[in-house]
Amino acid sequence: MRAEPHIRRRMAEGSGSRGSLHLRVGELLGLKVAVTSEVDLIDCLEKGLPIGSVQALRTRVGLTDEEVYALIAPRRTLNRREAEHQVLSRDEADRAIRVARIAARAQHVFSAKPTYALEWLRTAQRALGDRTPIQVLGSDAGARAAEELLVGIEHGLFG
Repeated sequence: MRAEPHIRRRMAEGSGSRGSLHLRVGELLGLKVAVTSEVDLIDCLEKGLPIGSVQALRTRVGLTDEEVYALIAPRRTLNRREAEHQVLSRDEADRAIRVARIAARAQHVFSAKPTYALEWLRTAQRALGDRTPIQVLGSDAGARAAEELLVGIEHGLFG
């Protein structure tokens, strides 16, 4: 059962900066539809993210090829999807959204210093066991830990 558009719009409006965070996730992925909620992200997963989302994410976040291949899918898989005009698999799309969500949160938290978000993503954090946020994004648990750290920074608990 899908939420009606007016209900989804109210949910997004009620979430304040979360709505803008979802919009940013959609922008980082180069999506043509407005993403205003987790339900919209689920819809994108179900329809399949276009392979172009990976290139958009790489460019807009500043990821290296190696980071993309480690976090989303191997080079050969992405090359094959591109050559055959395939969408990302559900797992690949989920990983791309995970990376976009954390990058969007970092860009939001460090909005006063736009270039610092990428620097933060590549800097070892004690709260992540001296790993970089990029290193922990390979798992859902790692992404949650990175997001918790960013929320703490946003609310002045760390920094």
